[in-house]
Amino acid sequence: MGTEDTVEIVGEDFSDARLDGREWTNHTYTGCTFRDADLSGLVTDHVVFTDCDFTGADLSRSRHTATAFRSCTFDRTTLWHSEFRYSSLLGSTFEQCRMRPMVLDEVDLTLASLGRADLRGVDFTGCRLRETNLVEADLRTATLRGVDLTGARTSGVRLDGADLRGAQAGPALWTTAKLEGAKIDLTQAVAMASALGLIVEQ
Repeated sequence: MGTEDTVEIVGEDFSDARLDGREWTNHTYTGCTFRDADLSGLVTDHVVFTDCDFTGADLSRSRHTATAFRSCTFDRTTLWHSEFRYSSLLGSTFEQCRMRPMVLDEVDLTLASLGRADLRGVDFTGCRLRETNLVEADLRTATLRGVDLTGARTSGVRLDGADLRGAQAGPALWTTAKLEGAKIDLTQAVAMASALGLIVEQ
């Protein structure tokens, strides 16, 4: 679809709208409000949402491909059974959302706020969580293999039983997160020991 076919919408109020099952391609929404809107089953492809408000919206069973949600607000938003593939949630904020189960396939969550989010068992393989707020989030049994957690805020994050092998993380993760039963690799074990002030000798 060419540039001439792009749909650009700025500052529109879609509060309480019934938009379930719609299919949007090559749209851009800037500063729009979707408060309490029914967006269940929404399908987006190459759509950009910037500074949009999804407070109370229903995005269950929605599917998003190559779509960006930039600095958007998700407060009490329903996201379960949703799918995000090759997409971005850069700088977006999630508060008291229903998020699981959900599919995240190569999603950029850099600078997103997921504090206290319930993300148990979610597979983050291939995702980026640089400088993401994960304070007191629940990621028990989640899969984070090879995930970039550089600069992430991890105080009190629950990673019990999570698979962290190959994940990139700073020293703070090993000293502030709950990690009982988590899977880590040898390099991470050495990093954890160093963060805890231990000396590893052969």
